[in-house]
Amino acid sequence: MRGVIQWFLQRLTGFILFIGLIIHFYVMHYSGTGALDYETVTARLSSPYWKGFDILFLLSILYHGFNGLWGIVTEYIKGSFLLRIVQIVIVAASIGLFITGVRIVV
Repeated sequence: MRGVIQWFLQRLTGFILFIGLIIHFYVMHYSGTGALDYETVTARLSSPYWKGFDILFLLSILYHGFNGLWGIVTEYIKGSFLLRIVQIVIVAASIGLFITGVRIVV
């Protein structure tokens, strides 16, 4: 059952990434006056909507990427000790990047 949930979440986050990328490209490159400066970005980040969007986008990126890496690691590393060490590094890196990203957004 665990594999089915991971498979479903991988597809779901892929879909979220696709929609988020379209929104990101439209907002950053095709809307507005063309000038992307510090004031524009801080004004956008002051909105709770954009903070939520950015955190959801970050969470989707991290899950999608690290879940894919997890699958590759579990398929190719056969030693149980080395596999456990690499999995701990993957979990620690994903948690660290999530905390850093949330601190930047908030």
